Amino acid sequence: MDQNEAREIPDRSVLYHCTCGEQIVLDPSIGGMCSRCDRNVSPKLLNQDLGVTVSLNEQNAGLEQTMTGGLSADGFTVVPVDTSDSRLTEPEELIGQMFGHFELITPLGRGGMGQVYRAFDTSLKRYAAVKLLRSGMGRANSALRSSDEEVEKLLQEAISQARVTHPNIVTIYYVGKQDGNPFLAMELINGEPLSQRMTSVEMPFDEIAPVALEITNALNYSFDLDIIHGDIKPSNVLITKNGTAKLSDFGMSRSASGDSGKNIGGTPNYLAPELLVGQLPSVQSDMYALGVTFFEMTFGKLPLTMTGKNIPDWIEIHRKSEVVFPTPWPPRLPEIWKTVLAKMMAKNPEDRYQSYNQLLADIRSLQPGSKIEARFFPRLIGAGIDWASALSLAIVLQVGIGFAAWQSLRDQHPGVALLLQICNFLPIIAYTMVVYFWRQSIGRSLMHIRVVNQFGMRPTAGAMVLRSAIRMQFPWVVICLELFRPNSGTAFSVLLSSIYALSLLFLMFDIAFMAFNSKGRSIHDLVSNTRVVLDTSGEN
Repeated sequence: MDQNEAREIPDRSVLYHCTCGEQIVLDPSIGGMCSRCDRNVSPKLLNQDLGVTVSLNEQNAGLEQTMTGGLSADGFTVVPVDTSDSRLTEPEELIGQMFGHFELITPLGRGGMGQVYRAFDTSLKRYAAVKLLRSGMGRANSALRSSDEEVEKLLQEAISQARVTHPNIVTIYYVGKQDGNPFLAMELINGEPLSQRMTSVEMPFDEIAPVALEITNALNYSFDLDIIHGDIKPSNVLITKNGTAKLSDFGMSRSASGDSGKNIGGTPNYLAPELLVGQLPSVQSDMYALGVTFFEMTFGKLPLTMTGKNIPDWIEIHRKSEVVFPTPWPPRLPEIWKTVLAKMMAKNPEDRYQSYNQLLADIRSLQPGSKIEARFFPRLIGAGIDWASALSLAIVLQVGIGFAAWQSLRDQHPGVALLLQICNFLPIIAYTMVVYFWRQSIGRSLMHIRVVNQFGMRPTAGAMVLRSAIRMQFPWVVICLELFRPNSGTAFSVLLSSIYALSLLFLMFDIAFMAFNSKGRSIHDLVSNTRVVLDTSGEN
């Protein structure tokens, strides 16, 4: 098939490069078969191989600008580069050209450091994202080219990134030059940038928390390899079709252990305040940018907007403005998330988390558990086990206490008898303490189910105690009114029997409510704002 003819395809069709080298025109909703090797190409395979990547797509809206140059105490200045400048690239001129064994197919995006293309790897017969650094983007851009020193630095940082093999970091395939023009070839991501994901629909917290954990893990792994990212922002976080977050664009990365020189950069809205006065990038400066990203991901807006186009303006904004959180705090978000964000975006780097491990500990505590609602019968059996355990312990104590009390009375020690009688309440005390500290019960543990709050996390100790008091009210009434019933008159016995009957009626109503409720929630779930799910954590 002639290559030029192959590109003239209907709007609904795509050009697919088979692993045998054949080029086939296919409808992505139907798929087809290779005429050379008879390989079946399913729509799912097409979606995976041909998915348009947004890897390193730096076309940011509003005030997002990529800066080249640096910040230092000796007056080295920052030059903002407007990525909307039409002179920056002529992407169509390079379509069809070869960079190494990568054929440029379609422009994907551009930024202050270069142009990104969807490309075909002619060696491994797969698609990749190829980024051309600015010095290799044609004569028309000669005024905007990066210096040789800058390009070499970017190539070295790309080589550093290539060492980072992590499921939440975009993989670098190749770093090289073609006729002196530098380029990077990297993993093609079938998905969208976080910046686009945030504008399409409000992200619920059970989606925010996993993304936060994955990106923080990626940065922690990079730091272990002596790499500071230097340009964390939503457009550099990619969300794949299956929801996995991947960190991209290490073009501003620096060595964590050494002085990387004067040249630093970033995007104004995400730059930590200390960078604006000449301090070098650090874990804390990345932490600040990460906090701004999380804030924007949570609320759909920036905590602070950097107006103006020079450093003094941005320094003044940081000096006069404070991050303001919504009041009242949205019920869709856990309160601790506010504490985490505030600490990440503290003005003073010493007030932020001092390591990613500290941040990870807090973010892990916010991770939602299983979303699979527990069924009615496992919940009922778990409750039955807890009731039987409490009643059995009460009976054993009653027998033991009765014998000990008889011995103490025989020996004329009434104080000991009173103390032993108080121990009748040990089943209630023991169960409450277990729930308070473990947030779990024996019955639920054996049935592999767990109580979670509205965010899918472990409820507070107070909420669990309130919930358990309502859930276990019937066995507590039985223990207090039946096993340890005092000798009293008829009227008092009628009162106790009435309490017993009301407790039994409430139990029956609670069970019936749980059985016929569309969401399987009980009365004690509604009161404590909890639900019961399958325990998939492996922790019982």
